Amino acid sequence: MLPSWKARIFCVLRHPLFPLVTLTASRRQNHKMGLLSILRKLKSTPDQEVRILLLGLDNGGKTTLLKQLASEDITHITPTQGFNIKSVQSQGFKLNVWDIGGQRKIRPYWRNYFENTDVLIYVIDSADRKRFEETGQELAELLDEEKLSGVPVLVFANKQDLLTAAPASEIAEGLNLHTIRDRVWQIQSCSALTGEGVQDGMNWVCKSVNAKRK
Repeated sequence: MLPSWKARIFCVLRHPLFPLVTLTASRRQNHKMGLLSILRKLKSTPDQEVRILLLGLDNGGKTTLLKQLASEDITHITPTQGFNIKSVQSQGFKLNVWDIGGQRKIRPYWRNYFENTDVLIYVIDSADRKRFEETGQELAELLDEEKLSGVPVLVFANKQDLLTAAPASEIAEGLNLHTIRDRVWQIQSCSALTGEGVQDGMNWVCKSVNAKRK
């Protein structure tokens, strides 16, 4: 005769529902392992990093734009004397944005940051028409730089919230952007202050990087 505890186990094994219980437990275990596998895969595929160079003349609104991208307070902005860098997550990319000061004395140092740039963002004060020629010259020189050859360019026509701002189409014509043949480019109206147009521009950046890396 079987001991009482062995008899109980024998009865369970003989029970007609035992195979169903076993199958259900097995499925739960497989489902759990499947979820763990997916989670591990997601964890092991981090966002692709993108190096973005943010340039333009002083007082163009670069730092305000950068803070807007990072969802930071833009109440108090001081001119950038060196550089700022912030990382922004967008559409599966980790955008490392380098904001370099735009004062005349700092511009010669821009070239120190050209290496490995994936996208150039050039910011223009659309309301400061007196400096259009100056900003156009700076942009033209950047496009001639060997280390920036073929790098996609996004021109932000900033400060569109001001009544005196020139439309993006007028700026594009004045800068002869239509003559650019060695890279993809885009001009985007925006206001770093209100955030209008900023995300549209960054969507173009992500799309351009994605197309280039395919």
